[in-house]
Amino acid sequence: MSFCKFSPGQRKNKTTVIDNTFITRYLPYAPDVCVKVYILGLSKCNSYEDEENNITYFAKLLNVTEDDIISCFKYWESLGLVQVLTTDPTEVRYLPIDTAGTIIKKFKENEFTDFNIQAQELFGKRHIMPNEFERFYDLIKGKHMEQNALITIIKYCVDRGFSTQPSYALAVATDWARNGILTLAQVEAHIEELGLVDDSLTQLLSVMGSTRKITLEDKTYLNKWKNSFGYDLQTIIYVAKMQKNKKMRNNMQTLDNALTRYFENRLMSIKEIEGYEQNKEQLISIAINVNKQIGLYYEDLSKEIDTYILPWVNMGYDADTLVLVADNCFKSSIRTLEGLNSILNKLHKLGIVTTKAYNQYISDNLAHDAVIKEVLTTLSIDRNVIKADRDYYAVWTENWGFTHDVIMYAASLSAGRNNALSYLNKILSNWNESGVKTLDKAKITSSNLPKEEPTKLIHNNYTKEQISSLISNLDEVEV
Repeated sequence: MSFCKFSPGQRKNKTTVIDNTFITRYLPYAPDVCVKVYILGLSKCNSYEDEENNITYFAKLLNVTEDDIISCFKYWESLGLVQVLTTDPTEVRYLPIDTAGTIIKKFKENEFTDFNIQAQELFGKRHIMPNEFERFYDLIKGKHMEQNALITIIKYCVDRGFSTQPSYALAVATDWARNGILTLAQVEAHIEELGLVDDSLTQLLSVMGSTRKITLEDKTYLNKWKNSFGYDLQTIIYVAKMQKNKKMRNNMQTLDNALTRYFENRLMSIKEIEGYEQNKEQLISIAINVNKQIGLYYEDLSKEIDTYILPWVNMGYDADTLVLVADNCFKSSIRTLEGLNSILNKLHKLGIVTTKAYNQYISDNLAHDAVIKEVLTTLSIDRNVIKADRDYYAVWTENWGFTHDVIMYAASLSAGRNNALSYLNKILSNWNESGVKTLDKAKITSSNLPKEEPTKLIHNNYTKEQISSLISNLDEVEV
């Protein structure tokens, strides 16, 4: 399939004839590279079966990309001079030039003439494409960026060797415009600021043993570490030296990983980071012992130390307490780090971080369970104390205000009843409603005990919707 060819009504010659209308009406306002592409394509229309009549040849001859070639033909298509039939494979049809009603896209209007010339000179052999010109103009007219400010940004990108591609300068200029850098004075001030950044990066790269050029990515990293994280240059260099001494892979990505990890663990100064690294062997030992107690094994403990061990140590837990709590969690079927973390956070909220405090907490809970066990024994309930028992006892004592002797008396009255625990709860509920709080009053009213009614199966004619509504309402009740 031919790349460029005439439309059926267009004549074919062995020589390339350029319509005078093209020369006078279109050529003065078109980008140079677009003119070159048009004329080259026009020459190939006379010999469209030529093996050089393809987009690859065009791009190589004009030292541009294939996308640039298509962009140029799209420009001419918008003016009605060609028709891009397909792009894969690419086929372009040249049309007769018709001057009637054609709106010319002037890429060299008076207000942009100087800008176009200066910008193209800065990019050298890399031609600025029509769509790229449009984006530059949008920055000038749409974002109100001064032309000389935009030229200075392009020169900065090219001179520093970042890229000779207009797309790169456009990305930088767009980012600066987004941050309100629009005038020449603002651009020059920002470049001066970036120059100070360059000095810092030169020092940092030297410490890292690198002699490569500074990239925009390097500046992005340094801005993140200093402005987002709050590290000073000395701390950043310290971490870079430390990585180099450990013979770790020393590049910006690994340095960013290290600084991000320290930042997440609130290690902001050289002293804090140094202390963390010195204690790392101890943290590894704690991680191994904790994992052993809850039945886990990890070959790489770094993430566990940063996520769990270090925060626990910072909360005040020592190695012995962590191992003890982990062992108790295992016995209670809690066998994940997240489950252990939940228990430790609850203990910390109660102010329990030492082994002594934890053992006292366990002892107090066992003593409390022993009191509740006494009630169960009186009721002839032979099992261990469970959470529901503790919840009941808490309601009786904390909410209703009964002393243990009153509860035990009520338990003696409930012994031998069907569902004795439920009956005990009814007695105490009645006494609470009647204001009976002391043992003496309880004994006086003991003759008026709630009747024990047999359970009846009650049938009803509630609709499905009524039952669903009832269940829905229960979801709103906080237990």
